Amino acid sequence: MSILAGDLLNPAPVSTLREALDRIGGKSDVWLTVHAGVNRQTFGGAVLSRLARCWARSLREAGVQRGDRVALLLPNDIPFVAAFFGCQYLGAVPVPLAWPVSLLDLNRVLDSLGPLVANAAPRVIVTTPAVASMKPFGLPAVVAPHPVPARGLVAPAKDDPAFIQYTSGSLGRPRGVVITQQAAVASAWSMGQALGVGRQDVGVSWLPLFHDMGLVGGLLCPLLYRFPLHLMSPGEFLLHPRRWLRLISEEKGTVATAPDFAYALCARRVKDLAGLDLSSWRHALSGSEPVHRSTLDAFAEQFAPTGFSARALKPVYGLAENTLGVCFGDGEEPDAEWQGRTICSVGRPIPGMEVQISESGEVLVRGPSRMTVYFRDPEATARTVRDGWLHTGDLGFICDGRLYLTGREKDLVIQNGRKFHPYDIERIAAAAVDAMPNGAAAFADADEALVVVVETREQLDDVEKRVRGELMAALGVRPSRVVQVGLGELPRTSSGKLRRNACVERFT
Repeated sequence: MSILAGDLLNPAPVSTLREALDRIGGKSDVWLTVHAGVNRQTFGGAVLSRLARCWARSLREAGVQRGDRVALLLPNDIPFVAAFFGCQYLGAVPVPLAWPVSLLDLNRVLDSLGPLVANAAPRVIVTTPAVASMKPFGLPAVVAPHPVPARGLVAPAKDDPAFIQYTSGSLGRPRGVVITQQAAVASAWSMGQALGVGRQDVGVSWLPLFHDMGLVGGLLCPLLYRFPLHLMSPGEFLLHPRRWLRLISEEKGTVATAPDFAYALCARRVKDLAGLDLSSWRHALSGSEPVHRSTLDAFAEQFAPTGFSARALKPVYGLAENTLGVCFGDGEEPDAEWQGRTICSVGRPIPGMEVQISESGEVLVRGPSRMTVYFRDPEATARTVRDGWLHTGDLGFICDGRLYLTGREKDLVIQNGRKFHPYDIERIAAAAVDAMPNGAAAFADADEALVVVVETREQLDDVEKRVRGELMAALGVRPSRVVQVGLGELPRTSSGKLRRNACVERFT
């Protein structure tokens, strides 16, 4: 098996996240701006560093010691950022937890987080006063920084855990990926090197900080390269996607990342282009879920009048078990035809990364940002990391030095002896009823019969006819059942991916 290797990774200027924050800690220049509607708060490096030390003191007075886990249940706001770095100053290990898009979902989210928290066994939880009053998980709560910064803090070593990133659970129960300080720094530095970013860049992100793409790509990469970051909430983006684009326009954003569905949402819902100037946007990365050529083309066409360049759209590939980035496109990646469908390339390995395809078609990854272990799960660790390679569970192929992803091993649906990737079925089913691209789920029930569930804004009388007809015409497959549900009824992970195991339980 041939190995696809990225460029040589130049050494990062720091070896821990604390050192990265210390590099901007003496500067008054604004590094982070938090946006909520028309309101904004700005934080220079010196202010943020002091605030992080204040959180470190609150945590220490709550009994947190070096190596203890600290659960973070907070929205995209300065308390999350400062408490996360407060843990770095204390040598504690932050465990980001999913914050609900809507507080109406809080109880459901807390219930779903129970097994994760039991596995992580944190000493305390950092959360809002309102959530703390509910006494979540029976943990002591820390809700505010101490007014006086902590002193006498011990610097973490490069092999110490920087944080534990729990996987999305799209294919089963979440597992805690232990990310070392060295791996966190290497991932953020490698991604920045691949993009060629520097102090002149401007980041704009609505991605949740509890998710690897929002935390490592959205927060830590700007920190390592010391370019300013503008942060907004996922809920605000979902309700008002134009605000993300307006923020990029107003702040001359150059780096902004999102999943495929977000670009599709903007292309469909943002019709008012007046005042939008997206000519500064150099890196519009698309990752976290399958990237569709139709989405990229629709977005590029819709926003071309704003000065947006189609070359800025770059499919990327990463996963929590590798801290984040594996491969990045360059905006000129050729598509490939595979089993009757068009596949977007996710580019070449970023500096320091190596990729190869196993005999079964599985993508294997190796590099300095690879996970060490799953927290308290040696069996899963042994299955996932073998002979130095990370077995991702993703399927793909290499063509002309580029990686193409075709699906997930555990997702395959077999009908009449033929293997189908659910993404293909879901995309066609969603289009048949004018739903969002991620508004359908396809899976096999206990009898291996194909079930398709679609989300629609309103009840349609001919949903089954539409879905069956389009699937038969495009793929020659006929679902056993077609189920129509309302918006938001498909079970999803904290990052928005479909939980197909939960779909089987709920709809069969």
